[in-house]
Amino acid sequence: MRRSVLFSAAVSLFIILVTLLLAETLIVRVQSTSLRQNPKFYAPVVLALKAGEKVEKVSGQEGWVQVRTSGGVVGWVHSSAVEVQKFSLLAIDKSMKTQASASEVALAGKGFNKQVEESYRAKHGDINFVWVDRMLQIKIPASQVLEFMKQGKLGEFGGAR
Repeated sequence: MRRSVLFSAAVSLFIILVTLLLAETLIVRVQSTSLRQNPKFYAPVVLALKAGEKVEKVSGQEGWVQVRTSGGVVGWVHSSAVEVQKFSLLAIDKSMKTQASASEVALAGKGFNKQVEESYRAKHGDINFVWVDRMLQIKIPASQVLEFMKQGKLGEFGGAR
């Protein structure tokens, strides 16, 4: 009896270790995204995720990834919002920067870095960037997204997949 309990415990431990070693860590690559209850854009939001946050891939389904946060919250994010974690390389020259801040990641996600943005602003002083910042603040309720998809026959409501 004792041998079977020890064997069961050893097998369970082995399965847990293999699962942990094979777990794929993903990084949120967009400024912000929603962790949703179901793999649908209009599904209720469980949690908001920000650029640079790490999540563990649980499974995947038609363009969606089921993930677990470091806090243990499980939900779905669209695959376009996350990417496989890349490893930092050690720099021989300690003065060389090998990491990026969340704001730098967000700018890079838009196709900018701080220097490019400053240069563009300097060359185009007549553009009012307040409107760009305001657009980023716009939040569309899930009910409106759902209605838009139904009316346009998009996604599961008749559009091509």
